[in-house]
Amino acid sequence: MPLRVLIAEDNEPLVHLLTKFLAAKGLEVIAAPTGLAALRHLATTPIDLVLLDLRLPERSGLEVLQRLRRSPRGAHLPVIIMTGIYKGDTYVEACRRLGVRHYLEKPFTKEAFTAALDDTLTEIKTKTSQSFLEILLGIYNKRRTGVLTIQSTFPITFIKGEPVTFQTRGCHDFFNYLVNRGKLTTDEQQKLVALRVERLYLTQAGHLTYDELVEESARYLAMRLSEALSKNPPVLFQDELGEEEQPFVPQSIPRLMYEMTQEAAPRFNSASFGERFGTRYISRSPQFYRRINFLELREEDITVLELIDGHKTVRTLLQAVTHANQAAAFMHYLLIFGMINLFEAPAIEPKADFPLKTLFNRPIAPEVAFPDEVSIGFADLVLEVSDNVSIDDDGAMDSPLTHSEIDFEQTVQREFAQLKDKNYYEIFNVSRQDFQFTALKDAYFAKTKLFPPEKFMELSGSTQELAEEILSIYANAYNTLSNVISKERYDELLNDNKVIGLDGRQDEKLQAKIQFQSGNVFLEMGEYENAERAFQESFTLEPNNPLHCAYLAWAIYKNPANRQSKGAQDRAISLLTKSLSIEKTAKAYTFRGLMLLEEGRDGLAEGEFLKALKHNPSEVEARKGLRQIAEKRDAEKKGIFRRIFG
Repeated sequence: MPLRVLIAEDNEPLVHLLTKFLAAKGLEVIAAPTGLAALRHLATTPIDLVLLDLRLPERSGLEVLQRLRRSPRGAHLPVIIMTGIYKGDTYVEACRRLGVRHYLEKPFTKEAFTAALDDTLTEIKTKTSQSFLEILLGIYNKRRTGVLTIQSTFPITFIKGEPVTFQTRGCHDFFNYLVNRGKLTTDEQQKLVALRVERLYLTQAGHLTYDELVEESARYLAMRLSEALSKNPPVLFQDELGEEEQPFVPQSIPRLMYEMTQEAAPRFNSASFGERFGTRYISRSPQFYRRINFLELREEDITVLELIDGHKTVRTLLQAVTHANQAAAFMHYLLIFGMINLFEAPAIEPKADFPLKTLFNRPIAPEVAFPDEVSIGFADLVLEVSDNVSIDDDGAMDSPLTHSEIDFEQTVQREFAQLKDKNYYEIFNVSRQDFQFTALKDAYFAKTKLFPPEKFMELSGSTQELAEEILSIYANAYNTLSNVISKERYDELLNDNKVIGLDGRQDEKLQAKIQFQSGNVFLEMGEYENAERAFQESFTLEPNNPLHCAYLAWAIYKNPANRQSKGAQDRAISLLTKSLSIEKTAKAYTFRGLMLLEEGRDGLAEGEFLKALKHNPSEVEARKGLRQIAEKRDAEKKGIFRRIFG
């Protein structure tokens, strides 16, 4: 099928010339003499490329381009600009921001037009040459919502990256499938096709029960996706929903691919896989923990997973298992879904950043250290402990505490009682005026040494909780006082004559850095007013530093004194916008997401958090924000169910 080009141009001789040139290259051409006609074609006809004049009657080319970029279908559609009036770098840059790579100023040469056209056609062919597997993984990983059409006849609806339903109207294949399954007769199939009914009609008319319809629909959808993965047919994905036919039959892409991997494993070439990746060290990825529990794993594959630790090569793992083909196919599957990473050197494996109840379909048990086996008889054991065991009145045996255990229990209780009325300075026996970081560190370690792990094992349950709380108080006091010391060091450095430059002033970059770090300390301590002052100083010194803009915005927004000031809140938003215009950073997106989250605009907040994680997958606050949104949605769903089902 030839590529379709829309020429939005009111100059008839130029349109005639371009049409002839494009047709000679095997392209299908549609002409639109006005902006309104161009918009109508774009709304109703699949277009692969737009040649756009910026000065058109009825609707300008600029308006056409803006409306095109706002629509899901046209957001990434290739456009070549042709203009005789909007000339200069300002217009070129504006159009580039709207995704235009080629900007031709009239009169342009044949060579310039050919170069722009060939480059754009190469880009289009590169995008359309993706395999069905690559397209499917792209939809899943980017959690896209829209309609995937296979061979122009089979539309499948995807929601957040997962296939959920398909369209039957006008598609004979599902009814043929039911005939082959013995669920319909040929006569029934012909009548249903002629009626152009949706699947739900099969239950309404009594051909299938609803449960049968759901089961057969799910089986058929999985079958068609599996066929497409093996045959790689032409497909088209559009980021907009069409007709969503019921019943919905969600399919899990990781599960579907895992089942296909199992079927193909005996034929998988482990030697080729080992030759390509054999020397690489294999490690789980952070994505591993998010996806692995979707699968019903075979024991052989669990064995492979238990061998992966970041310190073994692919070749070592393949040599350690009995079924190399199966293991290689499974590792290839994990690689495709981003659940493992391959490194040139040994790597430390990441841990899950959320609590896990099960892994590999098994409950996660706490690690218990067992002593080495000792050959000892029961009689020997009785002789060893008999002197230390007493009998209660009710006949139960109990082992009494030793003197050292009693002393330690009393030490814990006494220390906890003494901590109640002490501030953080008093806990470590230091004062505000004369303490230093070395003294703080020594005092902290002296305190924590009183609670070695082996002593914890001697404590009763309630006293053990007191000991844990004491250590928590020590840690909080230590962290807070460390921040105070850091702040004082920044202040000392700020006033130090050593940072005076040749012109008699402090080096502005160093001063800005010190103020920025000082603001961070205040921010951690919740002193938002002081944080705002420090960040304002760093921003004044370096107004084009994106992080200084972003952090000042966040401090202004969080400062309770600004809560009732619309001007202050507007300034915070303006500063974040400026920060992102200078450089797109994870922090700026995170701060904007947190602001939107506090305003109850969860959908927009989720988008900002996802942008933040795209720039920095380790952005903790963004991850927390996404979890908060997910938990809120789950709570809302439960509330709806309670109201419905009482």
